[in-house]
Amino acid sequence: TKMAAQLLCLCVAGLALLAAAQDRIFAGQGDFQYEYMPDLLPLPPSVKLLNGHGLARGIDGSIYFTYQSATIDANTRALIRFSPDGKTATLLGPDNELAFGTPHGLRISYENGVGYLYHSNNDATVYKTTLDGTVLWKRNETDLWHGTDYWPFAPTDAFVPPSGAPRRDLFVTDGYGKGYVHELALDTGIYENFTFGGTGHTTVPPKFSTPHGINYDPRKQLIVVADRANHRLMYINFDGTYNSSSAMPQSVTLPCNVDYGLDLQHALVPNLGSDAQLGKASNGTVAVLDENDRVVSVLEIAKELGDKGMMHPHDAIFLANGDIIVCFWNPGAISYWRRLGKHERFDRPTA
Repeated sequence: TKMAAQLLCLCVAGLALLAAAQDRIFAGQGDFQYEYMPDLLPLPPSVKLLNGHGLARGIDGSIYFTYQSATIDANTRALIRFSPDGKTATLLGPDNELAFGTPHGLRISYENGVGYLYHSNNDATVYKTTLDGTVLWKRNETDLWHGTDYWPFAPTDAFVPPSGAPRRDLFVTDGYGKGYVHELALDTGIYENFTFGGTGHTTVPPKFSTPHGINYDPRKQLIVVADRANHRLMYINFDGTYNSSSAMPQSVTLPCNVDYGLDLQHALVPNLGSDAQLGKASNGTVAVLDENDRVVSVLEIAKELGDKGMMHPHDAIFLANGDIIVCFWNPGAISYWRRLGKHERFDRPTA
């Protein structure tokens, strides 16, 4: 009958919706729950992604991504700009210069109303570029520091404090070298003869073990270092002295970086994943911390998407709408996570 046919159609439609819902991937707890959006952030066909490394958010909503390419030729680039909605991607840079060495950290800074990108390359090099990837200056510190206590120099991240901060230069963390943080001039990249840190485990004086990420914490108005192998975030005064630190729990055992939401209360910390020092492996995760650095949500991304190559979160940023972007070290990947609205959330235990 007609009614039976209509009921059958409704049942088929309902089953299709249920199957689609079951295919969706969610992560996080409480007010910070997210849905993986697999159709966003498409990579250009020419990209041969080896390692995903750095992310930055423009004031216009653009998403910047730097990575290490598996091969390098004349057409290779190492910088992508995604549209604010994550639907389109544009390769940046007039040539392949940024692809050499190991492109790693990426940070955006607005100076006198103009946006710039700072690139930390493990090959002892720091670049300043326009937002289109044109190099304005390049500093390789081999000649300056080779044979000194600052060598080897393998920078992993950098940041520029906001206007009004006690110092307004570029702070570069040597995450894969000797563990120091150095200050460079914004206009030239020349070393400003100011350094703190070094390799170790102490707080006074501050010492680091793989100070992988560095940023400005707008909540505390301090420098924050993601002291990865020491399993902590360390807060530093602008004179280079120790202020405080927060030990990371097992769910965030290897903090790679720190980003802050526009609410200026919550921090986003990607956790690389396995840690032989702790005697066991942990899932690659991304954690949301409150203003006291307590974990309020953990996205167990490797558990959910490890079979798709998303194993080791290396950087993560908040977008203005509360969504987050995560890039992954090896194998290289990038993913978009939509924050769920209040009426979409459900109870999930904190990892």
